[in-house]
Amino acid sequence: MRPAERVTLEDVARAAGVSRATASRVVRGDAGVTEKKTRAVQAAVAALGYIPNSAARALVSRRTGTIAVVIPEPDQMIFSDPFLTRTVQEISRYLDAADIQLVMVFGDHAGHGRRAAKYLRNGSVDGAIVISHHRFSGQVEAIMSAQLPVVFIGRPAAQNSPTAWVDLDNVSAGRLAAERLLERGVRRPAIITGPLDMVAADDRLKGFREVLGSSGIDPVLLEGAFTAESGRAAGEALAPRIESGEIDGVFASSDLMALAALKVWRERGLRVPDDVRLVSCDNTAEAAAADPPLTSVVNPTDVLGRAATDMLSSIMDDTWDGQPVLVPARLELRQSC
Repeated sequence: MRPAERVTLEDVARAAGVSRATASRVVRGDAGVTEKKTRAVQAAVAALGYIPNSAARALVSRRTGTIAVVIPEPDQMIFSDPFLTRTVQEISRYLDAADIQLVMVFGDHAGHGRRAAKYLRNGSVDGAIVISHHRFSGQVEAIMSAQLPVVFIGRPAAQNSPTAWVDLDNVSAGRLAAERLLERGVRRPAIITGPLDMVAADDRLKGFREVLGSSGIDPVLLEGAFTAESGRAAGEALAPRIESGEIDGVFASSDLMALAALKVWRERGLRVPDDVRLVSCDNTAEAAAADPPLTSVVNPTDVLGRAATDMLSSIMDDTWDGQPVLVPARLELRQSC
């Protein structure tokens, strides 16, 4: 028999005659496993000397005790987008509780992930959490080439796409926004999307169109970039169409863009929700404090940050069940729609 420290979860599953996922659930103490299988796994653990670690011990027992958070976006976006900053804060909070050092890797957008991958390969970190990645050629593949445990916040789109990801159900987010606009009488809607080389932006558009299409409505589309600048530009482009009555409702795919558009419309004397109804996404504190407060799809940074750190630690602890995490969408109703 191999030494106990080399016994893996696959060894336990094989000895117990169950799948790796079932063995993982028993080791973690999850419900939903039959008593017979639970006893078999427990017997295999005892016989083989398998010692599962807690999430924190799994992280700190590694060689460096350091995890990278990779955000392949320009610096100005990283420090201005409340969703990104709060997600990083949540991850940092969970890692700090496990006495793990967090390092940030920024600004690799133009390099298609190659510079980030080079850093991850140099042995400085034990794993990585990647936020805000794009579909363009090679970015996800370059990061995965580092051969480290990696978890994505946001479903990655790539050939042989990895399953280690956590994300909001963005198709459902788009559906909820469209349903709310229709409920409030909107019949001439527009959408300000995020960059459509991102899965989240594309999925929100997909869900939005799906609901509106069932009512025979084709929304006006303006592609934004999840930035205040793009929201301002879209708001300016839509303003004359709102004034003329051509547009009576807007779904801005992030609070940051919605708030910038709202400012433009207020400066032009347009009123929300009287002249145009507005739904956004992210449900940041800024959205709740706006005038009027924004109806917004909740994009929970605390849930996503915790799920990503838990998944990364379970990968490193060899107890991950191989399943991604899709967080249900819900709508926070306020005065804008």
